[in-house]
Amino acid sequence: MKKLIWALAGSLVVLSLLGIVSIHHFAPVSLVESISANGARFTPVDCWFTIGEGVRAQCGWLYTAPAAGKTHSAFKLPVIVMQYQGLDRQPDPVVYLAGGPGAPAGLERKAVEGYWLGWFQQKAGLKRDLVLFDQRGGGISRPDMECDGYRELSASILSQPGTPQENARRYREVARQCHGQLQQRGLPLDELGTVYSAGDVNDLMQLLGYAQWNLWGVSYGTRLAFEVQRRYPDKVRSMSLDSVYPPGEHLFRAWPDLLQGSLQRLFDFCQADNQCAMENGDLGARYQHLMAQLREHPLEIPVAGLHLGNLQELQLNDETLLAILFDSQYMSGSLREMAGMIRLLDEGRPDRAMGFIQHYLRQQFDASFREAAYWSVECRDNPPIARAEREAKINALPGLRDYLPYDYDLCDIWAADADGSLRLQDVAAPRQTPTLLLAGQDDPITPAAWATKVAKQGFAEHMAYLFRFEGISHSVMDNKPCAADLFVSFINAPDQRPSADCRRSFRDSEKGPLHSQGIS
Repeated sequence: MKKLIWALAGSLVVLSLLGIVSIHHFAPVSLVESISANGARFTPVDCWFTIGEGVRAQCGWLYTAPAAGKTHSAFKLPVIVMQYQGLDRQPDPVVYLAGGPGAPAGLERKAVEGYWLGWFQQKAGLKRDLVLFDQRGGGISRPDMECDGYRELSASILSQPGTPQENARRYREVARQCHGQLQQRGLPLDELGTVYSAGDVNDLMQLLGYAQWNLWGVSYGTRLAFEVQRRYPDKVRSMSLDSVYPPGEHLFRAWPDLLQGSLQRLFDFCQADNQCAMENGDLGARYQHLMAQLREHPLEIPVAGLHLGNLQELQLNDETLLAILFDSQYMSGSLREMAGMIRLLDEGRPDRAMGFIQHYLRQQFDASFREAAYWSVECRDNPPIARAEREAKINALPGLRDYLPYDYDLCDIWAADADGSLRLQDVAAPRQTPTLLLAGQDDPITPAAWATKVAKQGFAEHMAYLFRFEGISHSVMDNKPCAADLFVSFINAPDQRPSADCRRSFRDSEKGPLHSQGIS
């Protein structure tokens, strides 16, 4: 949720490592045109990026299987296969499942050349291919589901904010307009959903000639991994799930508690941390004072130099501050600095607190995120929430009541035609696939409790290995080097609990450049 809190869009795309061993030689093959019995088709094409020396990569497009009663593919998904060339190459690839929904996997030229090619070269120990693809409605998939109205709305609300209720109504109207525009263009909104994407994964792997795969999901990508494994358990060799969003959890239902939890986490940290408490005093009281001040007198902050569309000046009010505080918790190790930001703003020194503000603003104008895909998928995956239930949950949080409109759930717009047939289901029996679960204790959007719950209840004995990391937030492998080491160890021997040296700090690691929006 990295939009304004009333927008409820949000999360991440993040990157990491994998590997496996064997004494056999499975040579990489050239990709060829192929079609499956259900009509899905893979067409190889020249790669749209420059392939560096020492890397073998092939590219193509997956034309998705026609939906029931239709004769043509609704979506065209870009695919990149980076092929390991060593004599110890293993036959089961790693399949990366990006977050979101609606976020890119980083397949545009700049991201591939700037990150993925180097990442793959540095991880020669993986000994297996890496398969990258954009999901329906995300990244450079076609048709493009961009709606310019969202970026225009961000500029309008950030420069001329109304009350939270007024802003929510403005967001709802833009959502209605976007939905209408996409429908007029004939775009297949009714073919967006995790169930469809799970079928795409199976089709793609079959067309590429892989019999088994290792799923690597981050944030929403973990939810997609669960569905792929539920539908094709014999084809999934292992799952590595970072920042877990399991079936059965409902982001819209949980949203008020997640927002409240993020504030309480910040206040508890500062109370327990001597340095934070000494520098900032009673942070909860300071926060309340600042919110009241910004409600009446927003801070005027020039931002023309950031080149954010038409936004020249930010009117920093109480609602935007709350959104910034939530967004900032996606960054591991940020709690002490966030407390300092509250103090600096309370003292009228916004120039000293621009780091978090700039990060938040850039997220609002990130044109790579597709709100239409986000809402369409989430609303079809999850059961509807009764208004009475939403009201009861909001009213139980008086400190946030003004910032949580009762109609923050927009599924009446994005899934008005949904009949429940695409709703996610959980497995009836414990899963038998070896699974690595990584959770950050400070994760604001996919709390560690979700990973703990699914580890205890969703797997057969000795099938799930859970690691929780203190001081780490969303996308563990992007912040904790040893989590990536655990990942590699697990892929090499998924029947054994992995181990790694976790003494290195996340501050010593290199961040991936694809940190993006999504849920999660």
